Amino acid sequence: MYEDKLNEYKANLNSGNDKHFRAKHYLSMHALISQLENPTMLELGVQSGNSTKLFLNALQDSDRGTLVSVDIADCSTVASSPKWTFIRSDSADTDNILNHAPWLKDGIDVLFIDSLHTVDHVYKEIYGFFPYLKKGGVIFMDDVDSAPYAEGEEMDSFYVETENRQILNFINCVFEANMDRLDLSIHRGWTGLARLDKRSDFMTQLNEPKGLKVRQSRRMWKLKRSLKKRKII
Repeated sequence: MYEDKLNEYKANLNSGNDKHFRAKHYLSMHALISQLENPTMLELGVQSGNSTKLFLNALQDSDRGTLVSVDIADCSTVASSPKWTFIRSDSADTDNILNHAPWLKDGIDVLFIDSLHTVDHVYKEIYGFFPYLKKGGVIFMDDVDSAPYAEGEEMDSFYVETENRQILNFINCVFEANMDRLDLSIHRGWTGLARLDKRSDFMTQLNEPKGLKVRQSRRMWKLKRSLKKRKII
């Protein structure tokens, strides 16, 4: 099933930088899904169905593996498989999605987030679905690298560059507040791929993100350090 899509990504491994890294990111997800016995997958964001088809290919040798895909647009015709359920919904509406696919409440093995790229939306997706992720489950997030959208680059976009930078900072803050609950790795190249591995038990909630104080001025830092030593602040 969708072997052509798998072969397309494999062929792109030997292409130029952009296609190479995109293929590498997607094939890493395919490899993980293929190794799972009967995975339950949730995909937030469908568009043309490239990732959908690749995930269905990874599920083809699984007896009971399932993929639920969600998009605000009607993407119900981009793929076809008895293992696939499409839900037209806001991907941040956790309750609506769980009502339409109640088996997700029993545990999600892999969650792929590639929907609306704003911190507020991603916050709702991660915090809404993290409790339903099984221990050892994985969250993948596309578009966490702002470099391809920087000024003068191929996909030059001030909006996307800014949002991706803010999303990456948000993910780092989530990690800092939840080191006892998850592992984080960031893969660069193309538009980036973040991977969060759940270490905590099923139905564990995430702590709120921990904001990091970023130093803006060396002179101000030295002044504060001096005042602290003198116990003025």
